[in-house]
Amino acid sequence: MNTLTPNSIFVGVDVHKYGHSAVALDAFGQEKSKLDFTNGTLSPFTAWLQSLGNKDDIIVGLEDTNCYGTHMVELLRKESFHIRYVSAILTERERKRSTKREKSDYVDAKRVGRVILTKYEETLPAKESIADENELNIAKSLDLLLMERRDLVKHKTILKNQLHALLHQRYTESYRTVVPRSFTKKSIRWFLDDMKGNETILAQSIVRRLSRLLFVEDQIYVISKEVAVIGNRSKEARSLTAIHGCGMVTASAIMAEVITIKRFTDKHRFSMYAGVAPTERSSGRKQTMHTNPFGNRQLNKAIHVIALSQIAIKGDPTGKEYYQRKLKEGKTKLWALRCLKHQIAKRVFQTLRYC
Repeated sequence: MNTLTPNSIFVGVDVHKYGHSAVALDAFGQEKSKLDFTNGTLSPFTAWLQSLGNKDDIIVGLEDTNCYGTHMVELLRKESFHIRYVSAILTERERKRSTKREKSDYVDAKRVGRVILTKYEETLPAKESIADENELNIAKSLDLLLMERRDLVKHKTILKNQLHALLHQRYTESYRTVVPRSFTKKSIRWFLDDMKGNETILAQSIVRRLSRLLFVEDQIYVISKEVAVIGNRSKEARSLTAIHGCGMVTASAIMAEVITIKRFTDKHRFSMYAGVAPTERSSGRKQTMHTNPFGNRQLNKAIHVIALSQIAIKGDPTGKEYYQRKLKEGKTKLWALRCLKHQIAKRVFQTLRYC
């Protein structure tokens, strides 16, 4: 379904761990019916949906399911229902505009339905409605692996920050002269050998953290290898690696969020989804552009990594030239980088569209 009709039925679903609430609205925003159900009672939910009217007229709106609605979405996909994802930002705005500002599962579900009704163009078709089985399987696998990798990278950063402080207590700043690069495997072995037999609390605390750091780095390496293997199964991910600064992990991160480019009608919708397209705020003769603070933050981060790589010393000549041109136009470094990210997002879209 690409257009709304007077017969359209909008079903908003509020998803939780132990139960879900659904509210059906007609094209005038009037409530038709409501239902409470769980993941263990999904059959009554689909039967309720079918009782509302013609399946082609029904649009099911979902906020972020947080894995709790996985079984429901899978069943809706098998039953060929039209599903659209609603950004939490949109439902929060709907709540703030309300005079009552109530909050309950029933009210939240109703707001999701109203967002689909009033802001249909700002929502996206769910990946389950439009992607094929292979695309879904690859995206799901990559998403799980990259989520775990991000957690490990965060833990690695925490360990390194703690170790810098502890090593300074143990050696003062002189340890930098012996091992300038503190956390290479060779450096870690030097620290472990130097503190062998030292039973002080400080030394043992450093040894334990160094051991954990080695383990975390090994885990990151293993996951990165697995991401590369799965990413290579996707021709879209392989095509993205042709963009300077986009390695397989970054390409896989993009595909884990995009899933299929068919969800986006044009490059502008894609840039807005990534949060790299500037938003206009104009009044009369005053016209200003502002950064879009919303959008998919993981996709935004992946594009940011590519942009930083392109303006590095050994980066992409075209990207650096564009960045320098924006600086000469009087833009700040941050805004020039945002402009470059916008260009990269458009190239990512074109690459995925025609690969």
